[in-house]
Amino acid sequence: MASTKIINVLKDDKFEEILDLFRNASAKEVIFVLPKTSKAFKNEEHFVILENEAVKSDKKVSLLCSNPDTNKLAKKYKFDVLLAKDGNDKPLIKTVNQFDSEKDKERIEDERELDPVNPEEVIEADPDEPEESAPEVEEGLPLKQISKFYPAMYQEDSDENDEYQVVTVSKIKRGLEGIIKQGGKPIKISSGSERPVSLGLKKKLTYQSVDDIKNIWREQSERIPKERINVWTGINSRTKKSFKNFPKKSLVALGIVSVILLGTIIYLSTGSANISLTPKKQALDMQLKVSASDKISVVDLGLNRIPGQLFNIEKTASQVFQTTGEKEVAQKARGKITVYNEYGTTPQVLIATTRFQTSDGLVFRTLKGITVPGTKVENGKIIPGTISVEVIADKPGQSYNIPASKFSIPAFNERGDSGRYEKIYGKSDSAMTGGAIGKAKVVTDLDFNTAKQTLSDQVTKDVEDSLKTQVSGLKVINSSSVQLKAPESTAKVDEAADSFNMSIGGSIKTIGFKEDDLMGLIKQYIDKNQNLIVIPEKLTLSYDNLTFDDTNNTLTFTVNIKGNGYAKIDIEKIKTDLADKSEKAIKDYFKGAVSSSVESVKVVLSPFWVKRIPEDKERIKFQINY
Repeated sequence: MASTKIINVLKDDKFEEILDLFRNASAKEVIFVLPKTSKAFKNEEHFVILENEAVKSDKKVSLLCSNPDTNKLAKKYKFDVLLAKDGNDKPLIKTVNQFDSEKDKERIEDERELDPVNPEEVIEADPDEPEESAPEVEEGLPLKQISKFYPAMYQEDSDENDEYQVVTVSKIKRGLEGIIKQGGKPIKISSGSERPVSLGLKKKLTYQSVDDIKNIWREQSERIPKERINVWTGINSRTKKSFKNFPKKSLVALGIVSVILLGTIIYLSTGSANISLTPKKQALDMQLKVSASDKISVVDLGLNRIPGQLFNIEKTASQVFQTTGEKEVAQKARGKITVYNEYGTTPQVLIATTRFQTSDGLVFRTLKGITVPGTKVENGKIIPGTISVEVIADKPGQSYNIPASKFSIPAFNERGDSGRYEKIYGKSDSAMTGGAIGKAKVVTDLDFNTAKQTLSDQVTKDVEDSLKTQVSGLKVINSSSVQLKAPESTAKVDEAADSFNMSIGGSIKTIGFKEDDLMGLIKQYIDKNQNLIVIPEKLTLSYDNLTFDDTNNTLTFTVNIKGNGYAKIDIEKIKTDLADKSEKAIKDYFKGAVSSSVESVKVVLSPFWVKRIPEDKERIKFQINY
């Protein structure tokens, strides 16, 4: 295995190719020989990549280049920088090039003489000059001591124990100049774009004689067939000569027969017919009663039913509104409390006007009778029974507008039932409001109705928007049928309050269905009853008489159908009937057999010489215009 590998880089070599050679090199030291204008090593990022790859593979990198900027970058990334010796006695390095293809590998290097003083000069060999054998070179002798040598006549040993291995990145681009003609005369090859660079390296060389090289080329030339075949016509030279001896009249006759035969084939195989047909139409104006349900899975023509999907959406909108009225009032505060029963499992009945008293002695009474549930056990814990009830202050006035508080039932204490007095009580989660005496702001009719309309519009929009996001392409025909609940307000008309909070709930429960299912039902219905074809784009549908059965989740509606129906056209039968018919027969056919279903027809035969419909149905093209 070579301990050092030399990579000769040309000006236009790509960095990716150089990096692949570096990765695949088995040597521990790699020397890059760079031209002054190498494009691959102008970019500093390439030095970073090469440095990382060198560290990863534990390889030493050296650069030989006359460009000071390249050397500066090399030193920056801790690469060794080698400098070429000055003077004309520069030892040469023989580079082993890659090849473009397997054919290139079979070729040998052109015979060239290099002047050791001026390596760039190429001396063309004189075919009349006696052949000169390669000089004997002692092992380890520097190349500068050789007066004249043939680079194409020696090669590096491929022994794995060589100390150095030299390769070139760029592939050889060969043209006609890179081939030695049969007869042995070498053609001049000039490659002035890259120069060999001297490194002062010593290398053991092996040689091939000129006779050996000539024998190799002679063997290659004998393998080439003597008869050359034309790549365009497929006719070899011997056949071409035989055509020259063939009578010209016979050739002309053969050409005419070929043209006639070709014309006959085209005539028989290129005919086609394009038939453009407009069927007769009939106006439609009809109604069809349809039902859609999530309990139906397929279209049922007998009962006019189609599959549907149930949608049930509920929304609530609430907002605080300011009051605008003002008048003299004597009004009691109101609010809600939650009554708790921790006394026992037996429910407790409380009559209407039951008193609930705060720790400050303010009394509020219930507006209706209630039954407080008894206690229950959940997960080992005793849970008290609860119920909410509306209460009103015992007297009017602002003093009853109290914050959230705890309430006791004084009736239990008055009759000495301390157990119930302590275990049955009330709590409010919000303040009592509305208590007033004298001039105060009140809710007017306009305040209340404006709030109601605002919230109704908002909750309707919320329900409809939510329905649109859920239908996912289904048809919903009663999306505007949003059911609104009665408004709930903290203050009613003429009640004293600086502001009031109103909330309104809305909901919709309906069935959505696929329009394709409905159109399929319509098509079947019209086909069965009127024997017509309908085109969905030619129909106008509207809906009315919508009813929703909440028990069976079924939407029933009437669909109004307007538009045109068209007579049925049997295309395959027409193709069969018209096969191989003449122009006159075509006209007679459309006037008679199918005149009841065809409004108009246009038949185009092509090319211009075709006078009959083709027998091949594949060459009969139909277009129906509705």
